[in-house]
Amino acid sequence: AEDINVMSRDTIRHRARDLERNADYVEAAILAMERNVVGSGIRLDCKLEDTELEQKIENLWERWCHAENCDVTGRLCFCEILKMAVRRMMVDGGLLLVATYTGNKNFPLQLQIKEVDELNSGILFHGKNQVVGGIEIDASNRPVAYHFTVYDVYGETGKTVRIPADRVIYLNRFKRTSQVREVSSFANVLSRLRDLNQFLNAVSVKERMLACLAVFVKKVNAAMGLGRNQKVDKETGAKKRKLSPGMIMELDAGDEIQVVNPSGQASNAKDMVSILLRAVSSAMGLSYEAVSRDMSQSNYSSARQNLIEDRETYKEWQHYLSEHLCRKVYHWWLDSCVMAGGLSIPDYFSAPEKYTECRWIAKGMSWIDPAKEANANRIAMATYQTTLEEVAAEQGKDWREILAQRAKEEKLMKELGLEVMQNVYSKETTHQEE
Repeated sequence: AEDINVMSRDTIRHRARDLERNADYVEAAILAMERNVVGSGIRLDCKLEDTELEQKIENLWERWCHAENCDVTGRLCFCEILKMAVRRMMVDGGLLLVATYTGNKNFPLQLQIKEVDELNSGILFHGKNQVVGGIEIDASNRPVAYHFTVYDVYGETGKTVRIPADRVIYLNRFKRTSQVREVSSFANVLSRLRDLNQFLNAVSVKERMLACLAVFVKKVNAAMGLGRNQKVDKETGAKKRKLSPGMIMELDAGDEIQVVNPSGQASNAKDMVSILLRAVSSAMGLSYEAVSRDMSQSNYSSARQNLIEDRETYKEWQHYLSEHLCRKVYHWWLDSCVMAGGLSIPDYFSAPEKYTECRWIAKGMSWIDPAKEANANRIAMATYQTTLEEVAAEQGKDWREILAQRAKEEKLMKELGLEVMQNVYSKETTHQEE
């Protein structure tokens, strides 16, 4: 895989970055992934027997997720780091996160974000280990360390820093077992995206031409006239003239005017854009509607089916981030908090598996018809086909918080002499059944 990828990896990445800046549909696809995969963040849900310690860990984690605590530069909160990971994995193919430990007594762990360009590809060996594209691997192709180029405000310093693999998270969705370095997720659609961008530019130029009047002057004698300020073509010697609104100009004797009026309209632009965009979006695992935001050709059934397929793509990315980023960062963070005294867990290092058990609740996804889905969830819970925890997780919520908040609301409603909504709903249901 590396023999094939190394020849074109940088070129593919540069072209993908160019489209990220200059192609609107590329940005639309990236925003769709950021919005649906991460959204407002991926939440921690501890699974401990000690509920008090569980709540304390979750509250402490929520505080650490602020930008000033989790990012070494203090610019990105943890939710924004997740979105950055999605964006750079799509465009660049990967992203690296390095665990750094600062003098912060409450939260010693902070994350340093590095782009794949910072890997030093010029090193081939380190001791007995081979270095592939800046990644040092052992005989089993297991990463041992990462070699980063050191930069300052003026650029490369010529120095390299080696960071052990247990301090680095390398986000990269491999497609081949022999692959070591990343390849942009846009690699297989770059040509289509380029065609789409160029086609839209051509249509725009054509429409501008249709709105203009183009005139050519056919010369009987192309001899040059007198005058220092006359603009002439160096090859033909013909005079150059420009039309402007309200202009009156005399032509030379024998000059003949020919008007150029481009015929036709960009009537096939919509169909062409639709074809190209459907090819691009399907290769990315998304529907045409998710990327184009065009719902004009969809009905309830097709929109729901597309939403179901899109959700599977989003869930794959959410699982990847939860397993390869959130889980590992959480273990680093928990270790540092216990060592720094922020959490008092005497037997933590003797039995860490007792305290690292958790679940990650990703962004909730709403349906097209909430009433039908709510009724379906109610029936599924009543017939023991699902649980409140599963239903709440699909909506990106914590079932404990829902019950706790509902208890507060019902208590206040009783104090105010109001009827609890659950009783009202039960009466309406009984009346409808009768």
